[in-house]
Amino acid sequence: MNKKKMGAMTSLSKLSGIKSKPDHTTEVVTPKPEVNKSEVTEDKKENTKAKVSKKKAQKKTREKLVTVNIKIREDQKKWLADTASQVRNNNSSPVPPAERVYPQHLIGVAIDLLENADVDWGQVKNVEELREQLNL
Repeated sequence: MNKKKMGAMTSLSKLSGIKSKPDHTTEVVTPKPEVNKSEVTEDKKENTKAKVSKKKAQKKTREKLVTVNIKIREDQKKWLADTASQVRNNNSSPVPPAERVYPQHLIGVAIDLLENADVDWGQVKNVEELREQLNL
């Protein structure tokens, strides 16, 4: 391009509609109203305490969940999905999402069963021996 055409070009900021900032800006500061502690009613304090105790109770019952990538047979996967679906369908009324049963919940229950099973884990050397001890 020659110099004549370059001079006729406008800057991108002019085309975009962005306006340049003025050299000086003034900030409007609105004072925050002061809250006197005596103005807080006993009801509000009790509600806050109740909310905090509920949150603590929920945190105690919930344990941190971690992701585990496992490989299972396709028929086992289908069984888990079908069984979890059947359990969800057993409810006549709607169930909150946090209480619905999904395949991972069934796996968790199976782990609990294994933990409580009468198995001598020091003697188990492979899956077949485990199946024998579990009478499967």
